[in-house]
Amino acid sequence: MNDRRLSDSSLFDIEAAYSRIRVVLGDFAHTVDLAGFDEFPGSLLTDPEWLAERVVDTGVRWGCDDARVNGTLWWYSASSTLVAGPAAMLLTEGIAPEPDPNRLRCALRENGYLAAVRSSRPVHGSEVYAEALAAAHTSVISALAAVSGASPRALWAIATDSVAGRALTVGRQLGRVEEACELAESLAVGPMLTPRFVDIDSGGRSERFVRRGSCCLIYIATGGSKCMSCPRHTPADRLSMLRQRAAETV
Repeated sequence: MNDRRLSDSSLFDIEAAYSRIRVVLGDFAHTVDLAGFDEFPGSLLTDPEWLAERVVDTGVRWGCDDARVNGTLWWYSASSTLVAGPAAMLLTEGIAPEPDPNRLRCALRENGYLAAVRSSRPVHGSEVYAEALAAAHTSVISALAAVSGASPRALWAIATDSVAGRALTVGRQLGRVEEACELAESLAVGPMLTPRFVDIDSGGRSERFVRRGSCCLIYIATGGSKCMSCPRHTPADRLSMLRQRAAETV
């Protein structure tokens, strides 16, 4: 990305912005907090050997020997961690952390999942961020697909749903759901798919959910049930479970 496109944000205090967005991140505030962790450079996110270790760690955690499943599970968590802070910052500040892995400082949890991420430089506006995110995700997804056997398209679908989910969460916190969904849709650049949402009526009110197009494959790793919003449910079953969840939030 050339520096001219960064000029509008060159004086922006990104560390202060990270502090401000914690309140709207809610349960995802930990995704921008590196305190207490051993940091590593974001460039490792594109390193095949390092990613192969994450796939193995995930398999140990779930007792699963299928690298495709393990790579998918790791990315399901990591992709959400990577975009939680940027979604919140874009909605509240109009500026986002640059997602180029070479600009990131990261930390892992004890189980090998991505714990938190911070960028050293901001970019101005959703259009610039969308292009940068597509480039950054391409480098990570290509390497992860190669070492795990997971389909790049499946990993992009997960990335899309992560953007949608994190934007929607912040939108609810701010009372700006429509704007948050529009933001998520504006980030559909390159291989990123267009996020989808569904409104579920329950108890005289409507609750919006991400209409997922991706599957984390956890039901294969655990031999258990599929997630509530899993696209591998029948449409009728998924609608029934979403209505139940909407009723619980009334």
